[in-house]
Order: sequence, then structure tokens, then C-alpha cells
Amino acid sequence: MMSTLLTLCGQAYTVNEYRMMGVYLQRSWIILFITSLILLLVFIFTTPILSLLGQEETIAQVVGTISLWSIPIMFAFIVSFTT
Repeated sequence: MMSTLLTLCGQAYTVNEYRMMGVYLQRSWIILFITSLILLLVFIFTTPILSLLGQEETIAQVVGTISLWSIPIMFAFIVSFTT
């Protein structure tokens, strides 16, 4: 999604549509935030999901812990990658 933003902003910059660059940036923040909220459920319930898929319990717990620590990173990427 963020690479699409790069393409749109590049096209807007080429034709001197600086206002549209801001519009694209704001829209991308909204879309990426909503997408992150949806993915948040996957990050929170990683351990049960992996257990249901037949993964070993110890691996599922370790990956579940790592995914919980990755939640703030996911939301930080919204701002850092788009700007």
C-alpha cells in the first residue's frame, strides 16, 4: 500500500499538484490505520490461530509473544513509511 502512495505522490509532484500530495498522504494514513486495526486482531490472537493450524505449542507461544511486541511497530510504520 505504501509503494502505491509513492507512485501517486511522484505523479502529483511531477505535475506540480502539491495539494494532491497532501490529500494522498492523509488518505493513506486513514486507510493504513484501518487496515492496521483489522490486522490487530491477527496479531493479538496469533497463538490460538497457530495452535488451531497445528503448530507446536512452544513455537506458537513464542510467535504470539513476538507478535504482541510488534503491534506498536506496525502503527509506527504508518507514519514513518508514508512520510
